[in-house]
Amino acid sequence: MFFKTKNLDNKKVFDVVSDDFRYAKALNSFGIDFYKSYDHTIEEICSKKGLSSDSIHGYRIAMDESFDLDLTTLKSSPINLLIEYLKHNHSYFIKNKLPYIQSLISNLSLDDKNYNFFQDLKFIFPHFYEDFVDHILEEEKYIFTYIQKLYHLDGNPKNHAKLFFEMKKISLKEIAKEHLDEDSEMEGIRGLTKNYSLDNIENLHLKVIFQELKAFDMELDIHSKIENDILFPSAIDLQDKVSDQIRNISFLN
Repeated sequence: MFFKTKNLDNKKVFDVVSDDFRYAKALNSFGIDFYKSYDHTIEEICSKKGLSSDSIHGYRIAMDESFDLDLTTLKSSPINLLIEYLKHNHSYFIKNKLPYIQSLISNLSLDDKNYNFFQDLKFIFPHFYEDFVDHILEEEKYIFTYIQKLYHLDGNPKNHAKLFFEMKKISLKEIAKEHLDEDSEMEGIRGLTKNYSLDNIENLHLKVIFQELKAFDMELDIHSKIENDILFPSAIDLQDKVSDQIRNISFLN
């Protein structure tokens, strides 16, 4: 549900976020913690911050302006641009999405005794966050870098000898299979939250967390699909092509 800007001013923060959880992120972007301002109207908190409701509403609308490329475009893109696109998503996850969710979870009050898994969520998410960042950084450092080397060597095999030995150590087919078969990083959190079910959840702070986790899980699923269905098949073809070029050069020499 979307509000016209003029209708926001006199609505309480609790009602605005209840109707559209993404307003919590919009408020957060202006340094406003929605869970500390339930009974204040948008007009009141804007006045205190020297803002207009137009700014908050505009930020919320901008969140729906997707700059994601469709799968058809990604399939036809050069592999180096595909990697840059995936790295951009990595940066968004690490610097924007996950810090926000981490902040929401760390500020979740344990005073509400209706939910006995609060402490578990506070414990498990930081560990997930750390493991996820390590996974991404390792993927970029080793796999993405190797694929970019293949891209730059394709048709210009002057430094083929060095990469030849690297190719002997790296099997993109095995990496692709492991990536396809590995469990989702979100599996544990999905189980803890019963697939982010809002049934019997009255705590608005928790509702926002569940909805943000679900949205991130969906984004991560699309990201993995791009890697599994586009990046790795293209990279394997490229590796085979460069391998043939190296063999041809070795034969001619």
